[in-house]
Parts: sequence; structure tokens; C-alpha cells
Amino acid sequence: MTDTISPQITTLALEDIPHLIDCVRRCYGDSYTNPIMYDAAQLQDAIVTKKMHSVVAKLENNQIIGHCALTFDGAQNASPEAGKMMVDPDYRGHHIAELIAKKRIEIAQSLGLPGFWTECVTNHPYSQHEMIAFNAKETGLFIGDVPPTFAMQGLQNFSDTRMSLLAFYLPLKDSPHDIYVPSEHTEHLNALLSSLSLERNISNVDIQGSGETQIRTEIDSKDQVANISIGHIGEDLIASVKAELQKIESLNIASAYLDLPITQEAAANAYIELEGLGFFWGSWIPNYSTQGDVLRLQKIYQTVNVNEIICAREQGEEVKKFVISEWERVSRK
Repeated sequence: MTDTISPQITTLALEDIPHLIDCVRRCYGDSYTNPIMYDAAQLQDAIVTKKMHSVVAKLENNQIIGHCALTFDGAQNASPEAGKMMVDPDYRGHHIAELIAKKRIEIAQSLGLPGFWTECVTNHPYSQHEMIAFNAKETGLFIGDVPPTFAMQGLQNFSDTRMSLLAFYLPLKDSPHDIYVPSEHTEHLNALLSSLSLERNISNVDIQGSGETQIRTEIDSKDQVANISIGHIGEDLIASVKAELQKIESLNIASAYLDLPITQEAAANAYIELEGLGFFWGSWIPNYSTQGDVLRLQKIYQTVNVNEIICAREQGEEVKKFVISEWERVSRK
């Protein structure tokens, strides 16, 4: 470990992008799952268009020793993902992650965001503790999200199974609204609402979708993950999702996610119908879109060793237990 240091905590300047890429390689080698972090042109575009708000810890010689970011998934994304957290292995133990995470919250507040969500690795509890320290709360679990080739330098890595991610949400302000979920999930959702001190009116009306489903699918071939987003729940929802699944299942996908807009009255019925296709609870993401909350459902295609999922506290264990039990229940259908 080096002596006490005082890095500059600042937003990423375009001229520092090469130094950031060097930091990524020191932290992960070539295993980092998001290719944008190795591509100077893509990083510049993300910063210039404000799709990504990057925070770095920088030494006097311009070496970057830490990074994290807020990343928006399009114009409709109101609560962005807080991620891409990394600290140079030579500078761990100096509270770098805490310093850059604090700066990230300040940026989120300056942007007037309702909050942000994040995914914490579960092969160790350290990043979970960082989020807990800022009063973020566990909201879900993404089973087998990360391929086993992902490796963090200097930390425990598992090589025989895909790694799961524990989802957290940090609220900054709220806009109470109506949400629609099946009655059997009301108790769990109320517990999450209580922990985050957010207000929602939960309903489970049995209403079918109307009109044509708006659906968008993105494939991450490196991670073997598909992301399906529902913009409008139409009467052809299940047929539309089945058609998307037929396309992606030929691509050796490990898991598929589906963002269900639970502010739409047809969401409760849609959830039950989607269970028939093998989708189950992944995570509730408050204020994810400009319309309000979404439920990110998941469908698993590969075996995952859930015994390797480490949670930092009992609240995480409860969420883990719920999601795994939902996976098992839907798998028996």
C-alpha cells in the first residue's frame, strides 16, 4: 500500500480519457464487460452527449486511480445507473471509492434526479457496503448476470459460474404515483417501499393491454445478455415477447431481462402472463423512466451457483431469498 494520498476528485476531462482506459486495464485487464470503457471515441461521445457523467480520482501526474459514473439509458431514463466503479489495485484502502461515490451523489443532486440505481457484485461485500453507507437499499437480485471471465485484480473471483448482482436504489427525491403489480407481490413491494420511505398506491386491477405493444430489444453478445424494454403494454404483448425470445434464444443467451412499466394499468395482468414465458422478479427500480417505476424481470437460461452470492447484510439476504424463491416457483410452472 502506498502512503497517504490526496487525489483530485473531479469530473472526467476529455483529455484524460486515455488515462481512464489505462486505469480500467490495471483494474480488470481485458475482462471488463462493458467495451465502451476501452474505447476512447465511445467514451468521448458518452461524455459530450451527457449520456454518462464520469467522476475520477486523479493524481498530480494525471494518473487516474479511481472512476465511477452515472449512465443514462436514453432520454426516457429518469433514474440512471450508478456504476463503472473501479479503484486502481495499488491505491485501495485510501477511501477512493467513498470519495468518488460522494461526488457522484452531488452530481445527481445538481441534475435534479429523483435518485439512481446500481448493481453491486456479490463475490464480495465491499461495493455493497459503499452503497449502504450512503443509505441505498436493496431492491432486487440479477441472477447470473456477469460471465465468469470477469475478473477484478486483487480480489476473490469465481471461475466456474456466472456472477449475480445485487440491485440497490438511492432515493434523492420522490414523486408518488400509482403502480400495478400482482397481489401476491404486494407484501414484498410494500417492504421495499417502507425501507426507502417512498410513497406508492399499489393496485392489482385485472386489465388487459390495448393497442399494439411497443417493444425494444438490445443484445449484449459479450455478456450473453438480452435487454427487452416495453414502452406500451398492448394486447399482443405475449406474442411480441415470444417473437423477441425466438430471435435471442438462437444467440446462446445466458439471461434475458424485461423492463415492465408498472405505471400502466395492464402491468399486473401482464406480469402474470409473462411468468408463463419463464420471467420472474429481478428488481423494482423506482422512478426509472419519466413515467415512473419499472419492474425488471429476468429469465435464466444457464445454471448459476446461488450459494456463491454474498450479501453484506440481512436486508440483502431477504431480497436474495425472495428472488431465488420466485425463480424456483416460476420454474415449476
